[in-house]
Amino acid sequence: MLLVLKRMASPSRVQISAANFTRPESGLVFVPDSCDLECTFTGLPAWQSNGGPHRGHPARSLPFSMEAKIDAELGQLVRIHVLGIFSLFAGREDEALGTLGASIHLSNSRDAVFRQDLLNGRHYRDARDTAPLAIVNGDGTSLETVGTIDVHGVTCRVDILTIDVPAGTVAESIRFKDLGSPASFIVFDIQLEYIVAKACPFQLRGGGISLGEIGSSIRIGDRLKFYKSVEQTEMALKTTEDLDEARGEALTFLAVVTAATIEIGGTREMHRALLDSAREFESLHTVEELAESVRRQAEAVTASIFKEVHSPSSYLVDRALALVERNYAKDLTDASVAALLGLSTSHFRFLFKEATGQPFHKFLVSLRLEKARQMLNDQEIAVSAVAKAVGFAGLSHFSRAFTQRFQVSPTSIRRGGE
Repeated sequence: MLLVLKRMASPSRVQISAANFTRPESGLVFVPDSCDLECTFTGLPAWQSNGGPHRGHPARSLPFSMEAKIDAELGQLVRIHVLGIFSLFAGREDEALGTLGASIHLSNSRDAVFRQDLLNGRHYRDARDTAPLAIVNGDGTSLETVGTIDVHGVTCRVDILTIDVPAGTVAESIRFKDLGSPASFIVFDIQLEYIVAKACPFQLRGGGISLGEIGSSIRIGDRLKFYKSVEQTEMALKTTEDLDEARGEALTFLAVVTAATIEIGGTREMHRALLDSAREFESLHTVEELAESVRRQAEAVTASIFKEVHSPSSYLVDRALALVERNYAKDLTDASVAALLGLSTSHFRFLFKEATGQPFHKFLVSLRLEKARQMLNDQEIAVSAVAKAVGFAGLSHFSRAFTQRFQVSPTSIRRGGE
């Protein structure tokens, strides 16, 4: 999970604190077996919102909203993590994709300061589908599965919905509001993530990067995500007890890296390099040696794409890349990102192109198109909805750009999707 980026005058650290809200005396209880969040879950009965497939359903008598306090004394609120079931009664037979089912509001004593709408198919899905999710939506939200639980005899998926809070937002309360659709949301815990000033620098923490995203990071020149995927692979290899299994994981990763590099102009010699890598892996006898070999060979394959940047300001580009990854669907410009980093637009443009080899706008469009292709392949969503979801203002512009990049139209991937 990536931190919202903002200018800070001094080193900072992250603190996550549970938000208190009114709960029933009894009900479902869930605590994840493992989670990337460095926090303690309460294990208290969950709150459930109004919903249900028909008027006489018992869930129709449940409340529409609940509220929790924000402790501004802890620091600047930068992220909200909601542990829950997202959601019951959200299948096609009950509710259409794209339905606005709920919203999360941040308010102070005078007015609302931030609102995040939750849409079916994007921010929540039918919880009976227990296939694990790991989704970054591009609007500052993400959804990650952390387990399952039995609800009235049905196994349901439990997720953490993460919402980035715009930099500088000052709020006193958070309110979860069900908007009256069939979907019913169950909330086990709300964890609020703060930046606490005058402490050690924060570290970038993230979830797993899929093989598809690894290839995408190479095609668009996202150095930060690529090297993050290398580190992820190294860590996975070092914790694998079976050496043959580790060799397979290493070769799979390197095959994706090689294929993506060939796709954007790498030579045919890389096929031979992959075979040589497989032979070298067979000669290694420890997972530590294997991890070191993977990093070395991945860096060699992508050397022409990710040129090493020695500038002391290169970390600012990494922060920009992290910001774009979580907010690519929003109205981002090089000027707005430069302002968040405390740079002039011209200086940011120079640093970004030096590090990625392309202007900011071209990088952003490439990322949006990669995300769109992934959505068209993985989700049954209309092409027009995909275009809007990744940040394109018009369908015709999206279709032209998509076809030019991938040499295939979006409608040929999502036939009959509109």
